[in-house]
Amino acid sequence: MPFSIAIIGAGPSGLTLARLLQVANIDVSITIFERDASPKSRFYQGGTLDLHNGTGLAALKKAGLWEQALKYLRYEGEELSVADKNATVLFHQDEMPEVGVDYARPEIDREVLKDLLLHSVKPELLRWDKTLQSIDDRTGLLTFRDGSTAGPFDLVVGCDGAWSKVRTVLTGLRPRFSGVCGFECHIDEVNERFPDVSKMVGRGSYFAYSDRKSMTAQRMGDGSVKAAVWVMKEESYPADTMAAYGGDEGVLKSKILEDFQDWAPEMRKWIEVGARFRPWPLYELPIGQFWGHRKGFSLVGDAASLMTPFAGEGVNKAMKDALEVAEAIESALKGGGNGDVDEAVRKYEQEMFPRATKYQKRTMQNKQAMFRENGAVDFMVTMVDVVAQELGYDLNRGWLAWVPLRTAMWCWARFWQVLGQGRTMARRILWR
Repeated sequence: MPFSIAIIGAGPSGLTLARLLQVANIDVSITIFERDASPKSRFYQGGTLDLHNGTGLAALKKAGLWEQALKYLRYEGEELSVADKNATVLFHQDEMPEVGVDYARPEIDREVLKDLLLHSVKPELLRWDKTLQSIDDRTGLLTFRDGSTAGPFDLVVGCDGAWSKVRTVLTGLRPRFSGVCGFECHIDEVNERFPDVSKMVGRGSYFAYSDRKSMTAQRMGDGSVKAAVWVMKEESYPADTMAAYGGDEGVLKSKILEDFQDWAPEMRKWIEVGARFRPWPLYELPIGQFWGHRKGFSLVGDAASLMTPFAGEGVNKAMKDALEVAEAIESALKGGGNGDVDEAVRKYEQEMFPRATKYQKRTMQNKQAMFRENGAVDFMVTMVDVVAQELGYDLNRGWLAWVPLRTAMWCWARFWQVLGQGRTMARRILWR
């Protein structure tokens, strides 16, 4: 009998895991259970993602999808502007690195990535419209909302995101509100209808931070722009606002923009011309959380270590998890039978926990910097540490501890910010 695996969730992590196991040339039976009724039934498919060389891109290469992925990876999407509320750009990256360069982080729309993975997996492996309701932790039997059951399986892997049902078998930890929430919207035909917005956003992303708030805009693969506003308010704020004003999009926009009255009009315009608004509270799991290993169950991606999107690590970490657990299963099954898989999964978890903690800390560091009063400058200072870590340096040790790199960055960013504030004040005086 083949080793049987149930993958709960057909997002990027679940599909990556299924594809890797499919091409591993091992005797394994795979079933993917997905709550969506069909591949296109979900209205919100997510924004654009940057894939990293050692994680997301590595998983695509191991899955045999690199050549196909190159058709969709947008290296020009790495263009980035970091600004404050006056639209003073403190950092701009415009160079397009060559394909394959280690530090290159090309963009791909989440929906495009999901479709690429979906079409690489045998369709008979997928069970659509299967919302997992409960798991019998003694027998491993899966019960779904429609009353059907499946299993037991030799291994159940939770790729079911923030509110994972599989996680409840392993730990009582549940996501907590991150303190940040907001709205996302879409700007269609932006090049033709709003060329000024198109030029401002560029080919990649424009992120602005000030007053413990944020406005962001990202170019999608079809040329449209996805914009968002983020504030530090109560968890229910987005849903309550949508319930009260969502019936009139004009009024809804006015309510959202009440928190951004003194922000640059060119950024406020993103919301004024946006459509299809989505309320979005952000959740996270505690940094460094772990669970005691339990035979027959494991987690990857957000199910294992949920983070806010403020470091761009979520999907990369998820695909890296899928890569590592697939390699562990492959190695065990090729090396001596089903009895070794449990130990292989245990080893995957032990190695995943510290890696997840590193990403969680980086994400929290970014979030805390972005949502300070002078978020743009503080974020730039934080990036000094991030770049140093990626290059393998510790700014708190050795001779680097004596080099005031953070202070230099603060002074440089603050200089340009004050200059921008002066230009903004001059414009306002002239407009009167």
